Amino acid sequence: MTSSTVLAGIAPLPHRRRRFVLPLGVLICVVALTLLPWYAGFATQRLMVEILTLFTVALAWNLLAGYGGMVAIGHHVFVGIGAYALFAASNELGLNPWLALPLAGIVSAVSALLFAWPMFRLSGAYFAVGTWVLAELMRIIALNTQWLGAGAGMPLTAMGEFGRFERNAWVYWSALAVAVLAIATARSMLKGKLGLALMSLRDAPQAAAASGVPVARAKLALWVLTATITGLAAGVAYMNTLQVSPDASFSLNWTAAAIFIVVLGGIGTLEGPFLGVLVYFALREAFSDHGAWYFIGLGSLSIAVMVLAPAGLWGWISRNGRIDLLSVRRHMPAVTHLSNHHEEKHP
Repeated sequence: MTSSTVLAGIAPLPHRRRRFVLPLGVLICVVALTLLPWYAGFATQRLMVEILTLFTVALAWNLLAGYGGMVAIGHHVFVGIGAYALFAASNELGLNPWLALPLAGIVSAVSALLFAWPMFRLSGAYFAVGTWVLAELMRIIALNTQWLGAGAGMPLTAMGEFGRFERNAWVYWSALAVAVLAIATARSMLKGKLGLALMSLRDAPQAAAASGVPVARAKLALWVLTATITGLAAGVAYMNTLQVSPDASFSLNWTAAAIFIVVLGGIGTLEGPFLGVLVYFALREAFSDHGAWYFIGLGSLSIAVMVLAPAGLWGWISRNGRIDLLSVRRHMPAVTHLSNHHEEKHP
């Protein structure tokens, strides 16, 4: 096989096989996960809802910080907003909870637009702390609003109309659908012009601005997108618990867990949150009974990963195993005319 043939677009056989094996593997996983309510118990379904929703929140935080360079300590503000939006719409308007789920994303997106004006006047550490203050402010507002149940929170009364199997299965399928939608949206965005603009802003903001990249527009689009994803995930997460409260939904624990998952798996990668959330829940299920030692172990592990593998576990695996599952890299097109010219001169 000549060099010009390879450059013309005929890839080596192993690479061509991988192009078909990956979609097939993804399809098998999606089918197996979709059928889970028929072969797994209610406890497993509820655990899977936790895994899927926390993965989605971590993915949103990773997009904001890992690709947009905006580290938001208070990104859990959209967890609370999304959850309360769904509960209020279902309880007060009498909507089916699953029909009210899109409202969780819409209200979160509108809130992100409103919050952008004060938050985007901050940068760096000020932006990070400012989002935390914003989340605390919204928690206090929910805590003192009787219409939202005040400190006691709100139950999801509409769920009483559904049987146990129906309720658990549809909540699980909603979590799976939101997670798949988040992955597809994130990959599509990163492969497009917005993703290229965000990564250029993250790596060289001054050079990107000088090159004509719309800085404010790109950051605003990412901010609203991640808020929408987080709000949808939060709506499903609290459909799973049937109760929302200010202290739980506006808790820093959401962002802390997301940061741990992303740092452990690999910040700035789409595959990192997959690996991070699996390790996180494996450790939680195995060692959560050990009290404070469990949190000490999580902290020690995250420090060890940051020191020994700054790119995270997925960065270390992909570098050593040359694996690139959800690639968003851009490749230079092959220049075939140079090789053809070379062959004409040297047949």
